[in-house]
Amino acid sequence: MAARPLLEPGHDADWERINREQDEQRRERARALTPAQRIEIGQRLSEQAVAMLAASIEAGHVPRRALWS
Repeated sequence: MAARPLLEPGHDADWERINREQDEQRRERARALTPAQRIEIGQRLSEQAVAMLAASIEAGHVPRRALWS
């Protein structure tokens, strides 16, 4: 009998374990960052968010005033 893919129903325990392991890895990486690295990452994420908002405005999905709110 072939193994069932994780995306099929009935793998809740497996996904809980996977998510728990990923959360712990994220926490470890975050603890290892210096304050300067945290600022740099935050700046980069902010720039990406503004770029996505600007693209949404240009595409007509978001009102122009959203850029200034």
